[in-house]
Amino acid sequence: MKVKPTQFLEYVVLRAASGLLVRLPHRVALALAWGPARLGFSVSKSLRVRTLRRLRQGLGPAPTDRQLRRIAWLAFRNLAFTAVEGMRLPGVTPAWVARHINLDPVRKARAELAQGRGVIVVVPHMGNWELAGIALHSQGLRLMVLARRQKNPLMNAWINRIRVSTGVEAIENRSRAIREIPGKLAAGQVLALLPDVRAKGGGVPVRFLGVETTVPPGAARYARAAGVPIIVAEVLRRGWVQHDWRITGRVESDPALDEQADRRQIMQYVMDRLGESVRAHPENYFWFNKRWILGKEPRP
Repeated sequence: MKVKPTQFLEYVVLRAASGLLVRLPHRVALALAWGPARLGFSVSKSLRVRTLRRLRQGLGPAPTDRQLRRIAWLAFRNLAFTAVEGMRLPGVTPAWVARHINLDPVRKARAELAQGRGVIVVVPHMGNWELAGIALHSQGLRLMVLARRQKNPLMNAWINRIRVSTGVEAIENRSRAIREIPGKLAAGQVLALLPDVRAKGGGVPVRFLGVETTVPPGAARYARAAGVPIIVAEVLRRGWVQHDWRITGRVESDPALDEQADRRQIMQYVMDRLGESVRAHPENYFWFNKRWILGKEPRP
């Protein structure tokens, strides 16, 4: 395993930060991130310009420029808070989860599992989406997530160890193990997916936030192959430390449709629900994704 000096430094710095943040009270850890986040957002003109452009593309002409600037800052602050909570995952317990996140979707997921099959839970890159998965597993549900391999091999191994420590089964999205997902779903496991990224190829055409784009077909493909329903949900940060996780929809595969038409109707339903969540709570959305779902933003 070849590791570049910069990759080793990144690993050491983040491991040290994680070790410190796990030991600090939750609010104190977030407070330490607030200042650097504010400074970083203030000095990075390119970040602000790109974020405002994406916000205007996604939210349309209704918000004022001042409203968009506030949404942009809160979204970036929330991203910083989510990163801190991610580094604190080794210290997360079921009791902590129960105090900080609404668990109503867990009860609804259990009701689906009682039918003798698994379920797919779909959330956007919104709020602390990692906590939604941790919440499911902490309450006794067997959870799978798809994971992308990190470029830094040290970081990749560390992140996988964190996921394993929480009990979540992480399946690399380019590994042969993804072939086992339909069988595991049919056997009663839960799969969590984040579909709101632009598909690089073989995507499903949908309309999202008023723009024609393509998204990965995974949720629809697995739902049809395993005969399981999809629950659509949103995860919102309330204030600094509380998280509101709510179900916004439910959809199943339609065997009367051919496979391509079925994928389109499922993914359009999913993206409609996700779009409603984003427009209602834009300060919680991840507007900074490198694989920006709406493609190239229009220049002013």
